[in-house]
Amino acid sequence: MWILVIYVSIVTISETAVALLGLILDRIYPALSLPISLSLFFVVLWLAWIVAVRLTEPKHAKAHKA
Repeated sequence: MWILVIYVSIVTISETAVALLGLILDRIYPALSLPISLSLFFVVLWLAWIVAVRLTEPKHAKAHKA
């Protein structure tokens, strides 16, 4: 359950930044705004999961890796 809380938090913050970037790009380069925003949208979903998994990894699993 904790991993989902972390994941949703990371996605919410990151997607807000992507939306703001998309709005800025829409004023400067309207044709590039959609492809860049859509690409970043999916990259954030993927990277947020990787970060959430690493942040919620059990402590004993980290000790055995070293």
